[in-house]
Amino acid sequence: MSDFQITDNTRVRRRPERAHYDRDLVNSIIDEALVCNVAFVSDGLPRIIPTSIVRIENDIYLHGSPNNRMLTALADGVNACISVAHIDAIVMGRSGMGCSVDYRSVVIFGNAEVVTESEHKAKVLYSVIDSTLPGHKVRELKESELAATLVLKFPLKEVSAKVRDIGVKDIEADYELDAWAGVIPLKTVPGQVQDCPRIKPGIVTPAYALNYPGPSGK
Repeated sequence: MSDFQITDNTRVRRRPERAHYDRDLVNSIIDEALVCNVAFVSDGLPRIIPTSIVRIENDIYLHGSPNNRMLTALADGVNACISVAHIDAIVMGRSGMGCSVDYRSVVIFGNAEVVTESEHKAKVLYSVIDSTLPGHKVRELKESELAATLVLKFPLKEVSAKVRDIGVKDIEADYELDAWAGVIPLKTVPGQVQDCPRIKPGIVTPAYALNYPGPSGK
């Protein structure tokens, strides 16, 4: 049973067996993402811009400067198409047609709602920090900072996910070829933590930063 109603926008027509409309899977794909890509039309031309994303319950949020052209267009009611994608593996088959990737993706259609209430905006912005690096503590947001940030909400209503996780799938005759085939898993992993050069003496690097598992472990 689908959690999301299937619409003309969200119906997956190419490889429909890879389509998913269940909320738990959609949420997990969004929550693992540090950025999304937002497509919209401005001045008669299509645009697509990457930006950070955070989910709170059944809504996703974007934020940035009130002078940001993408955000102001969305705030004015321009239709948006937002995508998140993770490449989980390179799939190397025995032919060019057999080479692919295993992936998880989500596409969201909708219109933005402008968040104006300060407490709501603060909750969203703190959630961005916590979802990026859980446990990181920051000072309280100033009213001037809240006023200088545009926050947009998109309810998760018109949504679909698409997943490929089958590895190598060659045509039957190719399995007899004397050629290697296989899967190379991919994962984003953090490098060595670099302390700010102006950090006060005596402040040590916290365990949550040293042990950060990377986006896939959020």
